[in-house]
Amino acid sequence: MAGTRRNAGFGRRWPRGLAARFLGLCLLLGCGATAAADTTVAVLYPDIPEPYRGVFTQIINGIESVPAVTAQGYAIGAEVTPEQVIAQVRASRPQVVIALGRRGLSVAQSWGGGVPVIAGAVLISPDSAASPMDGISLVPDPDLLFSRLKELAPQILRVAVVYNPKHNAWLIRRARQAARTHGLELVGIEATDLRTAVQAYRTLFRSADASRVALWLPPDSTTVDPRAVLPLVLQDAWDKGMAVFSSNPSYVQRGVLFALYPDNVAMGRSLADMAIQARAGWPDGRPGIRFLRDLLIAVNVRTADHLGLSFTARQVRGFNLIFPASQ
Repeated sequence: MAGTRRNAGFGRRWPRGLAARFLGLCLLLGCGATAAADTTVAVLYPDIPEPYRGVFTQIINGIESVPAVTAQGYAIGAEVTPEQVIAQVRASRPQVVIALGRRGLSVAQSWGGGVPVIAGAVLISPDSAASPMDGISLVPDPDLLFSRLKELAPQILRVAVVYNPKHNAWLIRRARQAARTHGLELVGIEATDLRTAVQAYRTLFRSADASRVALWLPPDSTTVDPRAVLPLVLQDAWDKGMAVFSSNPSYVQRGVLFALYPDNVAMGRSLADMAIQARAGWPDGRPGIRFLRDLLIAVNVRTADHLGLSFTARQVRGFNLIFPASQ
């Protein structure tokens, strides 16, 4: 099918610009056989307005940047069913499907066999998939979170986290292992509703040694409500002098010490690499759902100064976002 042809079933395709340029280069260099061996990938992503659409555009750019992959994109509207999407994409005979976002995930979970499906750009755990699935979650790897914590605040010995076990028990299990490798003790506090979460935070701030304990705000809608919980947590942490870190850069703007957040282009490249492995039959074994390791860092230097932390010039050059912006 032509790369610019409209997809009548559920959305539209974007042109394979980078793939075309790569093919032209191959023709000049006499490497047509290499182009023929490319992994053909269908990329499903939600048809949503900016600025959210830009996230998926960056991921797609990353997928396209891998020379061994020829990608074709499909924007999925909210009104279509997974069955409609599957029928349309199957007709183009891709070797691998990369499904992005919640709409992409709904297709991935309904796909069936025949073509490997890789999920990405969605908060997903190995436990939440209806069937064994491969892909990259939006949840940052706790190993990298704790590594950054020790780099920025080396005096920290314990990490406290308030979480809903219904959603994040899997994350806390893996985080405990990661914490130990960095000489940290992870203290998990369960909370199944907003009221219990607020009580847990109050108890933590009353009893914890802020000079040795940091608070981790995980991706958990029960315990990290941005309107009801976050303002209270940030005020108490400021008064107590406790470091707080998360995976949401907007929280850093509001006073969290640091956050690790997705490097969308690099994530796209990782998804493309996973697609190549899938086409080859997973020679190193199926990866399942991986934590996100393609990450950028946002740091609040005003909060750092309040906590008595100082950074080298080399560390500051490695920060991707700095708040307040005037710093």
